[in-house]
Amino acid sequence: MKLKKTLLIKFLLIFFILTINTGCARYLAQELIKPNKNVKSNKTHINDIEMSYYTLGNKNKYPLVFLHGALVFTDYYNDIIEALSKEYYIIGIDIRGHGRSTIGTNSFSFTQISDDIIELTNQLGIEKFNLVGHSLGGIILLYLSKDYPERINKGVSIASLYHYDGIDFNNNKFKFFTQDGFRKEKGLYSNFILKVIDKSYDRIGELDKYNQTKAILSESESIIYPNLTTLDLNKIETPILVFVAEKDKLIKPSHTIEMSRELKNSEYKIIKNANHDRIVIGKKYIELISTNTLEFFKL
Repeated sequence: MKLKKTLLIKFLLIFFILTINTGCARYLAQELIKPNKNVKSNKTHINDIEMSYYTLGNKNKYPLVFLHGALVFTDYYNDIIEALSKEYYIIGIDIRGHGRSTIGTNSFSFTQISDDIIELTNQLGIEKFNLVGHSLGGIILLYLSKDYPERINKGVSIASLYHYDGIDFNNNKFKFFTQDGFRKEKGLYSNFILKVIDKSYDRIGELDKYNQTKAILSESESIIYPNLTTLDLNKIETPILVFVAEKDKLIKPSHTIEMSRELKNSEYKIIKNANHDRIVIGKKYIELISTNTLEFFKL
């Protein structure tokens, strides 16, 4: 009798935890991707994909391309993009396999994604632009600055890296990024962050596509991580402002600082108490990032 009671209590506890986690994940997803009535959603054929992007702000102002982090999509950054749109014409891009952009048949390489960005700006008649990228978006900024230096006026990198050595594979918060690449956790207590992202894709009707993207990333092993050298960084002349999240649990802050020091025309700012994701969604951090970004672009 006592054993049955213990098993019942365990079952109820597990059910309670799963219910709470699912409910919290659903609520956070709803809050993070609230529709922005001011944006214009667009789709166009780029290389082998149908690319989704949205525009915001006065088209007569200088263009600013915004690139999101890995697994998420542009809608997550509505607040910071809104702040930047006061001074710039924003083009927020969902990279291949993310958001509402299709997967395509080509690779998920950084070079391919960079080519996608350039092809879109060609279509839009944009010859030169500023670029802001968070995490994965910051990596693409480096590749664009290296391969298409004539196209980038200035860049801002937020909580990003240049080499996989900069990833803290011992962190508990982002355990799905392993030394062997992306690995989705299984079981009752799978990562809460992934649950929130799953709910977000479900809300925009792209969950099946997103699951395919995760499967592709799982098969790509460590190729999904950047492998630039300090020599590569030394050759980049694009002025880049680097934001360091002081309490980043995914990317080592010391690595992000090192990246800035190896870039010719770069400066870095440490955002106190910020972590990898809150740095772009926390209200006080958004104000700091947007204010410093706008000042940097005006110089």
